Amino acid sequence: MFFSASIFTEEFKNIDNIFPFYSYILLFFCFVITLLHSIGLNNLIYEKDVIKKPNFVIGVVFLLLNTTFIINYKMILFSFGMLWFLYYLLSLYKQKRPFSLVFNAGIILSILSIYIPSVLVFVTVILFSCLVFRNISWRIIVLSVLSLFIPYIFLWVYQIAINETLYIPELCLASPSYSFNFLNMYLHQKIWWCLIAVVSVLSFFELFRWMYKKSIRSRESFIVIIFYFIIGVLAFLFSQNKETLVFIFIPLSVVIGNFFVYYKKARVGGFIFFLFLFSSIFYRVSMINM
Repeated sequence: MFFSASIFTEEFKNIDNIFPFYSYILLFFCFVITLLHSIGLNNLIYEKDVIKKPNFVIGVVFLLLNTTFIINYKMILFSFGMLWFLYYLLSLYKQKRPFSLVFNAGIILSILSIYIPSVLVFVTVILFSCLVFRNISWRIIVLSVLSLFIPYIFLWVYQIAINETLYIPELCLASPSYSFNFLNMYLHQKIWWCLIAVVSVLSFFELFRWMYKKSIRSRESFIVIIFYFIIGVLAFLFSQNKETLVFIFIPLSVVIGNFFVYYKKARVGGFIFFLFLFSSIFYRVSMINM
């Protein structure tokens, strides 16, 4: 029901149907991929001992953060790739020879950069992760940079073979130009964004407050995730592509999920989660015929 509200939006109605029921198939595809993404993220965080308590909260939070998107198949596939990127980062813990992990993470960034070049800045997250997990070396630095060229070498060979102009990724970074006019927003947008802001602030505050009590692996993993979040925010602010907002969904889901799982005042946490859920449903319903 949460995703079916998209059927009644103007954006959904304006989709060109290449074949019968194309728009409905596309919406169902988005639902399935988003659901698999949320489950994969939830399992990854638990299996890597970032959050040790078994829960489904992180997956639900990720789904709710996708509230503003109607048809987001391109970006959800992109985010799915970034989920694998995070998997390789968290797998670096206590790896004495993490060369294949670093190489695979770089390959993922390189492939994704063909669609959004600004994702290349996340190579700094690879190097930072190796620094945090204490397996940084000159080989790691060279390998992380070298891996970025591999997909482009194949692409350039193909383009030369068919006499096409070589594709060179351009980061197109510029000064922040997004105007966030809160007063001109609809009521459902104001409520949702306010709750996102409040929940995010509370989540980071609680994380920094109790991080010293976490295990070494969990603490170091959260340091990597926080740096991932910072780079994602900077990439969004300095990029000309607004879709790069998806960069922050994965780390923000983990931080907010950690808040709801470990917040000591269970009733208060449950009430905040209910407000978050209600505002997301209200946002979706309000999108009808917009």
